[in-house]
Amino acid sequence: MPGRDDHRRGAGWPLRVGRAWPGQGAWRALALLAALAAALLAGACGGGSLPPLAPDQVRARQTVNGMTITLDTQRDPQINQPQRFRITLTDRLGRPLDGASVYLDLDMNMICLSGAQPLATPVGPGQYEARSVYQMAGEWEITVYAQVNGELRQALFRIHVADPARSPLG
Repeated sequence: MPGRDDHRRGAGWPLRVGRAWPGQGAWRALALLAALAAALLAGACGGGSLPPLAPDQVRARQTVNGMTITLDTQRDPQINQPQRFRITLTDRLGRPLDGASVYLDLDMNMICLSGAQPLATPVGPGQYEARSVYQMAGEWEITVYAQVNGELRQALFRIHVADPARSPLG
């Protein structure tokens, strides 16, 4: 006696109509759990994580049109001392942005002091470094310019630079 599904033979046979395969719900749950675990592991392996911050460093961040620009600098910078700037770029989901053109513009707003404009070089996933020296004590503005996929974004950070020759005790 022919079965009711005999007319459906061909590609995909045997075809079950109206019922799931035995244990199909368990496999679906297992596949979903595996996908979730893979996503969590990918996030733990660097996606969106920032490098550790040294005790003598400070961190500031801004989000501009979906890109997060993070700047790590020395905690108490002084004039005529080498400075290292670490810039980390991430997208809306916290993933590192590689292949960017990044430079800084260091400027003192109060006078016509032309500050440095160091280029940053890539040092890791979404991470860039630049080096410079502050020539004067006072309030400085650091503008980070980052161009990714033809889109230029900028973030302004302010920092106070001390002169170790000037003692607060006179």
